[in-house]
Amino acid sequence: MQGQRIYDFLRQGILTCDLPPGRELREQELAQQFDVSKSPVREALQHLVSEGLVIVIPRQGYRVSPVSLRDANEIFAFRQALELACIAESVKNASDEELKALDRFREFHGDCENEFITYNRDFHCALARCSNNGRMSRTACDLIEETERLVRMSVAAVRGPKAHKFVEEHNAIISALQDRDSRRAVSLLKSHVSAAVKRFSTALEWTAMQA
Repeated sequence: MQGQRIYDFLRQGILTCDLPPGRELREQELAQQFDVSKSPVREALQHLVSEGLVIVIPRQGYRVSPVSLRDANEIFAFRQALELACIAESVKNASDEELKALDRFREFHGDCENEFITYNRDFHCALARCSNNGRMSRTACDLIEETERLVRMSVAAVRGPKAHKFVEEHNAIISALQDRDSRRAVSLLKSHVSAAVKRFSTALEWTAMQA
């Protein structure tokens, strides 16, 4: 139970970039922070290692995994494949009521980066759940959460499209789904996610220039 609590805290910190790539994670410091022995800390860290969010540095300890363009491409490619499969299933399996409920994402009224990232994550997870394929949608949502820190890095480093541009793209996807136009919905979502990969690539280049 203690290990799960520590895991949840660290995973959230990594995904929100509160614990940025390269941050050192010391067992002793974490044990003191959570007032536990090293055992549940080690359990949490090993869980994060298995997910690729933390790496082991021999004779040094643990660090938050750095993010390379190759890593990002692999994650986004897997996410895109699953999201496209989910949206194709949504056209066939979602009820009219489920598709109508997506209208809540047609507008974004927040005024800060965190609110937009939450809105964006919730939108993509809602699309996946409309597939009514529990296993596929859960895996897709896990990947969507994993790419959240890539999204944060992109938003923070690049003056890309404003929120209204993303909302316009979301609207087009929602409309295609509600029309049950599988080809259009898949094409729009594919372009939408592909653009996210390009933004991250630009953000990574920008970050390297600042180093």
